[in-house]
Amino acid sequence: MPHQTEPSANSALGALLQGMLGKATVRSENTQVIEGHAGLQPDILVTATGRSPVVIEAEYDPAQHVEPEATARLGLKVTGQARPIEAVVALRYPEAVGDSFNLTEAIREATLRYCVFTEEGNKTVRFPASGWLDGSVSDLADLVRLVSVPQNAVDQAASFLEQGIDDAANILEEMHLTNQGITATISRLLGMDNVPQTRRMACAIIANAMIFHDRIAGMHDNIDALNVVCGAGVPDPQGATLEAWTEILRINYWPIFAIGRDILSQLPAEFAVRTLRRLRLTAASVNGTGMNNAHDLTGRVFQRLISDRKYLATFYTLPASAALLARLAVAKMEGVDWGDAAAIGRLRVGDFACGTGALLSAVYEQIASRHESAGGDSAAIHPTMMEEVLYGCDVLPSAVHITASSLAGQQPTVGFNRARLYTMPYGRTKGDSVVIGSLEFLNTDSQLSFSNYSDPALRTGSVGEETAAEVTAEVRDEGFDLVIMNPPFTRATNHEGPHAVVLNPAFAAFDATNPDMAEMGKRLNQLGRDSCYHGNAGIASAFAALAQKKLKPGGVLALVFPLSAASGLSWQGFRDMLKKDYTDMTVVSIAADGKDMSFSSDTGMAECLVIARKTKASVPSGERAQFVSLRQRPSGLAQAAAIGKNISTSSTVRAIEGGPYGGTRLTVGNELMGESITAPKGDLWGGVRLLDYSLAQTANALAGSKLWLPGSPEAIALKVAALDAVGRLGLVDRDITGPF
Repeated sequence: MPHQTEPSANSALGALLQGMLGKATVRSENTQVIEGHAGLQPDILVTATGRSPVVIEAEYDPAQHVEPEATARLGLKVTGQARPIEAVVALRYPEAVGDSFNLTEAIREATLRYCVFTEEGNKTVRFPASGWLDGSVSDLADLVRLVSVPQNAVDQAASFLEQGIDDAANILEEMHLTNQGITATISRLLGMDNVPQTRRMACAIIANAMIFHDRIAGMHDNIDALNVVCGAGVPDPQGATLEAWTEILRINYWPIFAIGRDILSQLPAEFAVRTLRRLRLTAASVNGTGMNNAHDLTGRVFQRLISDRKYLATFYTLPASAALLARLAVAKMEGVDWGDAAAIGRLRVGDFACGTGALLSAVYEQIASRHESAGGDSAAIHPTMMEEVLYGCDVLPSAVHITASSLAGQQPTVGFNRARLYTMPYGRTKGDSVVIGSLEFLNTDSQLSFSNYSDPALRTGSVGEETAAEVTAEVRDEGFDLVIMNPPFTRATNHEGPHAVVLNPAFAAFDATNPDMAEMGKRLNQLGRDSCYHGNAGIASAFAALAQKKLKPGGVLALVFPLSAASGLSWQGFRDMLKKDYTDMTVVSIAADGKDMSFSSDTGMAECLVIARKTKASVPSGERAQFVSLRQRPSGLAQAAAIGKNISTSSTVRAIEGGPYGGTRLTVGNELMGESITAPKGDLWGGVRLLDYSLAQTANALAGSKLWLPGSPEAIALKVAALDAVGRLGLVDRDITGPF
């Protein structure tokens, strides 16, 4: 029998969690907290504004009753809380904890075992499905943060937003029948074609600005509430809303409100009033769900509306994939005191193809959660995160708008003065030259001054009215601690299907002409010279070159790349760069087919995650890399967290040279999620997208003139010749043109 009682252990654990969960309230062994069950006494109850209550039920091993006690708490209402309990953690204390004299230290040092129960519809779901997660108190606090997000409210808010956008878009479709000049102007503001999808995007941007207006009105004395400026009794809601948004822009929030104001100012009064009044109801419904931090919601809805993806090839990084990449990347950042707000403020994180901001948002969450776990206040660092730490660039104004909304929504009640978020000029400028978006940063050591054209929607939001003319974006060479990107994958070649009639698909967006595309291709060839960029590898390899230029020694590179980066001949420069200049490399791929082989939404191609740390001067580059092959892509944030922890903390991983015994198993609970091996970084990465790593180990033996099959006790000598000793590679059939 343990010397220390379970209530004593729960109180000690609750105190530790309170120090790691910021402004949450953690109560241990309290009665009178469950509505209708005054005598019910949850072991630990965690509540926070805007979150669902989370209960932790705990027992000493063997903990025979902890799971049924946990599931019995689901759906109960907590006194004073609007939402029911949507998640309950079942926790097992090691027996040694109960025999300790210092409970707090014993729990702090213990490996805890736990699982979490949630409700999906009428079904109770256990994660992991079988077995237990192993982790520290900090890992447990991380899980509580993840499962406290009220998923029912997220789904409800997404439904409200989508329905409101659809209804408002129908109003603009009606306007388009008689006012095509106006819809053409709006399309130009957004850099999109004049099609129904663009009208939906315009409505989405107005809706998002209205949602944000409703949230920040109480933060500033001079900003009237949304209902005051466009409610049912307002005689001129368009004029009042434009005036209010102009006032907001005097404070800042340019990436969120500038585009919305410009669109709204173009609408005829009749259609503006109808649109505003419909979307005011939408904003009220979305905010009424309490989803203040709804980056998943914002990205999910807006990504469906972005045009030109067929050429820009910018695909939404799925939330769980973004969380996995961000966790792996932040785990490789060395020497950061996560409890020191000043140290965090000195970090620089860049995404130069930020899209809807999924990756920057995921990094923000990782930094904030580490700061909270170290006893810090995540709200207090929000202004610094927005003003100094996070840099995002994209060529789509609508994408920068979404990124700004997502990042600002991390702490919607905390203001900031500026954001390092930039809409990059792309295509032919007023001066008749061409520019290629963020890749222009390949041409400068410290600063890039760029014009915002004449389109007001291309304002960038860093310094207010100055953005109407010219902005200087400071993106220093070797100035970033982390560069994380899911860049465009398009290539200059035009052999594929619908691209066959396009001169250069890599630069075909925004109605670029053939001369524009040709000149932009020449520009990239010029800027990408002497780097890992290769035209046949595509734009993604140019972004890798940009990341190499901007990362400081010791900085971390984190990329979502096409799987062709692992073996394609045109990607050799990229792999050579990693071999020469990077260490501690991890490559994650998925051994599945169809949509499950990618980390992004809708790509239809296999992808991989590449994470590595840039070597410092006089420090040799590591010769080996860790290759992880998952059986499926992460299905949720909790699973992504578990996979990321497993990969980052693996102390012993089997080697590709170690014989055909397979890789080190990567498990979540009792479920096999994949395998990992270590291998030389080499010219080709043979450890990607394999269900069974014994195949790679057998192939490696063959490369060394040995036949070593699974089940064989030892290798057999075998004469093997390289293919280039037998024959010579000929031309690709597509390269043979003209008369014979």
